[in-house]
Amino acid sequence: MQADHSREIREMQQKHSREITDKDTRHKQEISFLKTVIAKAAAWFPYFREMLRIENLCRLVGFDERQTATLVKGKPLEYAGELYSEEHGRKFTTEKAGFQVVKDPTDGTRLVLAIDRKPIAEWFKEQFDKLRQNIRRPIQPQRKSRGMKI
Repeated sequence: MQADHSREIREMQQKHSREITDKDTRHKQEISFLKTVIAKAAAWFPYFREMLRIENLCRLVGFDERQTATLVKGKPLEYAGELYSEEHGRKFTTEKAGFQVVKDPTDGTRLVLAIDRKPIAEWFKEQFDKLRQNIRRPIQPQRKSRGMKI
């Protein structure tokens, strides 16, 4: 009885091991197929990898899936709210700004996310500089009144 039980367990373990190996093999084949498809898409569509990069940037900045899809399609988007800058590690507020994905003016092979026709990296830099200037602005001490001379 004990021997039969041990044999059954060994058979189940072997079957389980074969199933895992088969699934692992199929998984590797699927990954290989998907990598091939992505490589073909990147070769056929020059902006494919750029669009994926822009999609990731849109999500990092704080756009939801619908807004990201609109931008990746090349359509303009009007947005008011907070945008996160990974470079500056903080959020900046915008009110009713126009966003669109456009070709990089300095490198025609790249795409950039533009806010009011300005690359978003420049816009974030300007906002950060404005914030720094507001913080650095010294507060003028109040002048003490000398009183009235009689």
